[in-house]
Amino acid sequence: MELQIAVREAGQDSATLVKSLEAFLARHPDSPRRAAVYRALVESEMNLHNDGAALDYAEKVITIQPDDSQSMYVAVTLLEKKHDDASQLHAIDYDSRLIDRVSKADPESRPQQMTLEDWQAGRNKFLVDLYVLRGRMEYHLHKNDDAVKDLTSGFRMLPSAEAALTLGEIAEEGKHSDEAIRQYATAFALASDDQREENATPTDRDALRLRIGNLWHFTHDSTAGLGDLMLSAYDETRAAAQADKPEASEHNKDVTDPLQFSLRRVDGGAVLKLAESRGKVVVLNFWTTWCAYCNQMETMLAGVRTKFSGRDDVVFLALNADEDETAVAPFLQNQKPGGTLVFADGVNKAFHVESIPTVLVLDKAGKIAYRTQGFAPDGFADLASAAITKASSAAQ
Repeated sequence: MELQIAVREAGQDSATLVKSLEAFLARHPDSPRRAAVYRALVESEMNLHNDGAALDYAEKVITIQPDDSQSMYVAVTLLEKKHDDASQLHAIDYDSRLIDRVSKADPESRPQQMTLEDWQAGRNKFLVDLYVLRGRMEYHLHKNDDAVKDLTSGFRMLPSAEAALTLGEIAEEGKHSDEAIRQYATAFALASDDQREENATPTDRDALRLRIGNLWHFTHDSTAGLGDLMLSAYDETRAAAQADKPEASEHNKDVTDPLQFSLRRVDGGAVLKLAESRGKVVVLNFWTTWCAYCNQMETMLAGVRTKFSGRDDVVFLALNADEDETAVAPFLQNQKPGGTLVFADGVNKAFHVESIPTVLVLDKAGKIAYRTQGFAPDGFADLASAAITKASSAAQ
């Protein structure tokens, strides 16, 4: 209760909160809540730009809870800012422990509300940050071979301007001018995209352009050919980025009106044309084989379908949005969503479906009357049923 009062009275004032929490710890040094208090102090001290104090509290959290990856990552970033060799080595030790921990992480340990796809994407992004951060610190310590290995590993997982820039600096330091120019050009091509990423280190494109120009002119005694190099670097980075994205579906690719889409049936039956549903209320349930919450959504949808069973004016479609369609048939041997089973075939993109599961109710004119994006169980059955009733009773 005393802790709750201290936090409530501090409000949004970080300085007051620090004083209150430090006073609490002075009175209760062995409090079972001290790890949580230390985490709050880390955040407050960082808000106040007191990096030294934030680092001290982060390391206190690590002492109590060695598996606290978030506090360890904060410690890495704060230690790197100190620039002295001892701090860099200390940060590399933490960073290496995190890389080992994240690499061995079990996907089954992810939060229940997180899909496997989101978990893997977050894990890979975190690993990239760790590799690039460790590579940068190794370069600071003149361990260039280790730095190149880590930076290259990070870049292969997810191309970034920061990794390419540091690789260019290492190459230039080693008198490998052509490699340095290539890396700088890659960093220049990626820089604008990187600065839109949360927590990305800003890259000064003007300074980078000047550096490329000077090095190219020094090496080639003119600027001839530099433009071709820059365009080539841009094309290569874009090609790599597109290669990592799933190919756009060939189905319905030239169709702009979602109600004109033709959907393949999962069982290989006759193609379903959404235009045939015009004048009816259509319930679209988007699901995948890897979705942890689709089964629970299906249970709630079963109740909704029961309410409208026997109604010719209400159609329920279960649209599979798996990128790998070969996983669907084996999945359906054990469990099967209700409604007519079809592949999404671009309908998910047309209706801007960004989370799975998603349920849409289309009125008789084909307009969205109801949407739940992601798993939102509270009141779903009643809200969806009400939307279907309203849409089916409205004049076309």
